Amino acid sequence: MDFLVAFGGLGLLVIAGLALRSRIRLLRSLMLPVSVVGGFVGLALGPYALDLTPADTVAVWASLPGILINFVFAALFLGVAIPSAGSLVRIGGPLLRFAAVVALGQLAVGMLLTWLVLVPFFGTPELFASLLEVGFIGGHGTAAAMTPVFADLGFEAGGALGQMSATVGIVVGVVSGLSLVHWGVRRGHTSVLESSAEIADPGELTTLLPEGERTTAATHTTRSGAVDTFTLHVCVTAVAILIGWLLMYGIRSLHPSLSGFPLFPLAMIGGILVQLGADRTGTALYFDRATFERILGLSLDVLIVAAIASLRLDLFLQNIVPFTLMMIAGIVWTLGAFLLLAPRMIRRDWFEQAIGFYGMSTGVTAIGLMLLRVVDPENRTTGAQAFAAQALVISPMVGGGLVTVTIPILILNFGLGVVFAGVTALALALVLTAKPWAHGGA
Repeated sequence: MDFLVAFGGLGLLVIAGLALRSRIRLLRSLMLPVSVVGGFVGLALGPYALDLTPADTVAVWASLPGILINFVFAALFLGVAIPSAGSLVRIGGPLLRFAAVVALGQLAVGMLLTWLVLVPFFGTPELFASLLEVGFIGGHGTAAAMTPVFADLGFEAGGALGQMSATVGIVVGVVSGLSLVHWGVRRGHTSVLESSAEIADPGELTTLLPEGERTTAATHTTRSGAVDTFTLHVCVTAVAILIGWLLMYGIRSLHPSLSGFPLFPLAMIGGILVQLGADRTGTALYFDRATFERILGLSLDVLIVAAIASLRLDLFLQNIVPFTLMMIAGIVWTLGAFLLLAPRMIRRDWFEQAIGFYGMSTGVTAIGLMLLRVVDPENRTTGAQAFAAQALVISPMVGGGLVTVTIPILILNFGLGVVFAGVTALALALVLTAKPWAHGGA
C-alpha cells in the first residue's frame, strides 16, 4: 500500500509540474522539464520545507531512482543500429574528441579544485571531485544511480549534491546555451541562421501539443492478441538488465575494491549486446525504437521527480560553500572549452556541432538537442549526425558510463593527485593531436 500511495503521489507531482509549466512563462523560457518542476513541488512539500509528505512516502520515492536508472541505461541503444567504429570516426570524429576533452576536463577541474582548495580549507571528502561530471554531463539519472555508490564509498552527501549539481547544470545549459546561440548568430559563427530574428522565443512554446502538431508515439510490431508490443519491449529491456547484472557479478568478484561496482552502466552494455544479437539473428526488425524511447522516457521522468522530491537538503546546506565553488569552476571550464577549444578542434559546422554537446554536457541530452534544433531546425548541417555519433561512444564512458563509476574507486585507491595527473594528461593529448581529425568530414 505504501508503494501505491507513493506512486500516486508522484503522479500528482507530475500533473502539478505540468500545470505550472503550462501557466508560468518563465518556466517555459527556462525549458525546464515537467519532471524537474514537479520534483521541486515535492521537495517543497517534504520534510525540509512544509513537511506535509509522510516519511514512508518519501522513503519509497528515495528508493525508486536506483531501480529506474537501470531501465534508462538498458534502453539507450535498443532499437538503434550500432554503426561501425570507422563510421563513427568519420561522421563525428572531431566532436567526439572535443566531447571527450570537455568530459575529462570536468573531472580534472573538479579534482584540482578539491585537491588544492576544498579538502584543505573545507575538509570535504576527496570524492567531492566527482560531483561536477556526475551532475553536469551525467544529469539527474546518473546522480541518482551514483547515490548508493557514493554511500558505499563513505560519501553520504554525494547523492544529494549530485542532484543539485544536475539541477544547476540544466538551468545553466538552457540560459547560457540560448545566450551563446544569439552570440553565435551576431558573430557569424552559425552556418544556417543569419539573424537573431530567426531564433524562436522558447517562452512562446507550449507544453501540450495542439492537434495539428501531434505525431504517433510508437509502432506495433506484434499482434496484441499474442503479446502487447509494449510488454515485449519491457521484457527485452529487462533481459538487457539481467545481462548487466551477470556482468556486474563477474566484475565484483574480481577484486574487493570492485564490490560496490553498480549495475546501471553494465545494463547499457547489456542493451548493446541484446541489440547486436538481434541484428545478427534478424529479429531486430521487431524492435521499435519509439517504444524503447517511451520506456526510457517514463523511467527518466519518474526517476527525476522522485529524486528531487526526496532530496536531502540538510546534506546540501552543510556543503553549500564548497558546492558553489565547484559549480562556478564547472561553468567556467565548460563555457571556456566551447568558446576556445571548439572552433579549433572542429572545423566544419563547429558551432552547430559544439552547441548540441554544450547542452548535453551541462544539462541533459534533450537540452542539447533543443539547442541544436534552434540553430539548425532543418538539419542542414552536420550537427545532428555528429551529435548522434559522439553519443554512441561518449554515453557508455562518461556521464554515467564506465569512467564515471571507476573514477571514485581510483581516487580512493590512488589519491587525487595521481588520478588528476592521468586524466589531465589524456585530455591534453586529445587536444594536442586534434588537428588531423579537424580536417575530416565532420
